[in-house]
Amino acid sequence: MNKKNILIATAAGVVLLLGGAGIALAVSDNDNDGPLTGETLDRASNAALAEVGPGTVTNADRNDDGGSAYDLEVRLDDGTTVDVELNDAFDVVWVGDYDTDDSNSSSSSAAPSASASATPSATADTSSTDQAASDRASAEAAALAAIGSGRVTDFDRDDDWDHLYEVEVTLDNGDDRDVDLDANFVVVSIDDVLQ
Repeated sequence: MNKKNILIATAAGVVLLLGGAGIALAVSDNDNDGPLTGETLDRASNAALAEVGPGTVTNADRNDDGGSAYDLEVRLDDGTTVDVELNDAFDVVWVGDYDTDDSNSSSSSAAPSASASATPSATADTSSTDQAASDRASAEAAALAAIGSGRVTDFDRDDDWDHLYEVEVTLDNGDDRDVDLDANFVVVSIDDVLQ
């Protein structure tokens, strides 16, 4: 009788151990992608707001596509919405207009960067913000050249397999053209038609 109880207790312990390992694995897999919460959300929000200025984080997700670690959407106090990407160390790696509908020319730039004295990461990220603005300008110029005329009304970085940038160009007659470009600013498609 004593050996039987020991076997039952051992079997129950193994089941509990394996079940706990399965739960831990499931929890760690869920951490790879999805909405940010708790301390991670606080750290990411603080880093993003330190870079772009006063506003409200409206969306914050973990990213596991091989690019940035965290993607945040910030509504600035002036009403514009900006996309901010952070690495694993909560350093800003890219800032850009997430959704704009302005009447500016295609030379509009990425969201304004905080001053270098605002945070240590702001100093380190000046070059990445400048690079983001340069990439945006290059993508917009290539899209306008492909369309021929119009003005840029939307710009997004994307993680689709076939393109990195999406540029919306509004023609003089009000029609919109969506231009997808690869990392080298080569037009991949216009209105989902391969080029």
